[in-house]
Amino acid sequence: MPVIRLPSWREVLEGPWALRLRSGSTGPWLMRGEANDDEIDVRFVAGSAARTAADALAELGSALEVELDSFDSLVSTRTDRPLVLLVLDTDKLLVEDPSQLAPLVAALRNTAERVHLRVVFQARELPPDAEAVLSEFGVAEIAA
Repeated sequence: MPVIRLPSWREVLEGPWALRLRSGSTGPWLMRGEANDDEIDVRFVAGSAARTAADALAELGSALEVELDSFDSLVSTRTDRPLVLLVLDTDKLLVEDPSQLAPLVAALRNTAERVHLRVVFQARELPPDAEAVLSEFGVAEIAA
């Protein structure tokens, strides 16, 4: 069984806007357990519940506790402390609407440029098109 290195919260918060975590879904839960709630606001986004654009808007809105009418409306996100979205099962995210993955990732990156948002995309494996989108928008691999 391969060993997966989880990033430290310092790596997440001081590193690139998004990281690619090649682990099972236990990895993000372990990360969440190590977070100091006074310093970091950690939210889960379930890719399995966000298979279409409409479902993704609903899932992100639920995680952020806001109403979203488009991915572009993510840039209005406000936070008083660092916000980290742990996207579980990224391989299922927008699987029924794959053309919407690039607009979603672009909106997340634009939001990260405005507020202290970091995103961790978790999936053991991704389809090549999804890997290409994450790479295009500067999602970094976690160093071994």
